[in-house]
Amino acid sequence: MVNLYRELQPVDRLSIRIPFPLSSYERKLITLLYQPLIGPDAVSLYFMLWAEGEDMIETNLSHYHLMNALDMPIAQVFESRIALEAIGLLRSWRREEDTMRSFIYDVMPPLDAKLFFDDPILSMFLYSKIGEHAYRLLRQRFIVKGSTTAGYSDVSRSFMDVYQPVQQHMPPNDLQMSTGVEKPKDIPFDTHDFDFEALRQGLSEQLVPQSVLTPEMKVLIAKTAFLYHLSPKDMQQIIMMALDETMHINEAKLKKSASSYYKMTISTEPPTMKKFVKVEEKIQTEEPQKESKTKKDGVIENFNALSPIETLSALAGDRPPFPKDIELVEELVMSYDMPMPVVNVLIHYTCLRNNGRLNKNYMHAIASAWRYSGAETAEEAMKMARDFEHKKQVKEEPKTLVASDAMHEQYKVLRAAAGAFYQIEVAKDGAYSETELKTKTIELFEQTEPMTFLQMLNDGKEPFSNDVKVIQKALESFDMPQEVFNALIHYAYFVSTNSINLNFLEAIAGSWRKENIATAEAALDYAKAYQQSKSTKYYKTSYTKQPQVDETKLPGWFKDGQHKKHVEEQSEQTTEKDFEAERRKILEELGLDEG
Repeated sequence: MVNLYRELQPVDRLSIRIPFPLSSYERKLITLLYQPLIGPDAVSLYFMLWAEGEDMIETNLSHYHLMNALDMPIAQVFESRIALEAIGLLRSWRREEDTMRSFIYDVMPPLDAKLFFDDPILSMFLYSKIGEHAYRLLRQRFIVKGSTTAGYSDVSRSFMDVYQPVQQHMPPNDLQMSTGVEKPKDIPFDTHDFDFEALRQGLSEQLVPQSVLTPEMKVLIAKTAFLYHLSPKDMQQIIMMALDETMHINEAKLKKSASSYYKMTISTEPPTMKKFVKVEEKIQTEEPQKESKTKKDGVIENFNALSPIETLSALAGDRPPFPKDIELVEELVMSYDMPMPVVNVLIHYTCLRNNGRLNKNYMHAIASAWRYSGAETAEEAMKMARDFEHKKQVKEEPKTLVASDAMHEQYKVLRAAAGAFYQIEVAKDGAYSETELKTKTIELFEQTEPMTFLQMLNDGKEPFSNDVKVIQKALESFDMPQEVFNALIHYAYFVSTNSINLNFLEAIAGSWRKENIATAEAALDYAKAYQQSKSTKYYKTSYTKQPQVDETKLPGWFKDGQHKKHVEEQSEQTTEKDFEAERRKILEELGLDEG
């Protein structure tokens, strides 16, 4: 059982090398000879690495790139990778660092067709997969039989027959052309699993000398024993049957003898191959496995098994996640190098805290805290989330919000804050300083659940059902932290004379989103500045002064009317003055005073 978490994670970096040129001939070999053995997923990964490695510029790729391009989960990518490694098409190099793990993948060429068909394991594996008829057709297609050279003599010139050396100074070869990777002549195969000591004990030194068992012959013997499930004792008999007249082991006779021995003693059906490496997608622990899994165990297993994209889809009811959510998750993975299970916990926790929605600022804050604390597993991330919730509850417990004197005091603070910051004259309260109001108000914004906050605004009384519905609808629609949402309710409630209107809330929320309001303090400062600007505007507007009007732009009828009105006013004033002068003259003639 291979533990996936210890082997490969989506955040692991990779670079690709192609040590040897690959052509359409190699592509044909991969498609026709190798694909039946390793499957289409492994072949897709091979061609993907081939294409990326031919002109690789970006050296900071993560395995998320392969997952997205191939539409495979990380477990499937890993299984495809080890299939390529096992059959000799990929060499993988790994380096562990403090904060990350990186890989180099060498894309290796396939074996030549003759070497492929000469290999007992590969040829028999292919034979068992595609059947005798298709196998013979493929063999005839790739192993071309040329015309015989019997009766001909080789007249080809050697190099020395054509060229001769010239004494010239040779510049030193400063460039290292070799990559340290040799072209494969065989599939990776470990001969240590076969007991050659037991094999030698039953073979006579006179009949089968030790020198006959060359390294190449040992590989062939081990492969044959592996293919046909034969023991060292079985192989002793097969080797004796494969000796030629010079007392050397003939490779063709060894293969034929092993096949005959297998048919006579084990089965008439050809041997088949199957994978026995299973990828375990959960973290192995030292504790014995319990017979029955708890709900927590099941959740942890899901966090360890699923990719973040699959987690998003599961939380959305198996619907495809939104592209912006995928971008956010990939950004978190690339920015914080978070393991896949930790990312899944973060997604799950954020959705629970924000009514099924992902909030970018909120997730970045948590990711930063978890990375600082060293969260590496789903269990550690879940514990941090629980500890945070517990601390929050403990912090809020002394301020349990019920319809009581305590809530009335909190209402007074919120009302006074509206007076101080939103210019609501009737709400101003000189008992509080502005600094004190700001501190207490922000604290209430941060620590109060929105529905309880609504009750607090209503001085502890049960809020109206319509207001409750509006807040519930807004919670579902608005993507903002709780503290900012409470600030939004507070502002809307007091500037609209103790009422809540959804359209008004949406308008304010839209404005705040444009201004990137992300904290309670920023919301309070923005609302204060906005209200002050409105007050200043209204203060500067005078309704007692006549506006200055360009008389040249007034219509004629308006000018005529104004002139007529002015003449009448002047006439009235003149009449009044004449009457007053006449009255005084008469009084003087009569010898009377003003009284």
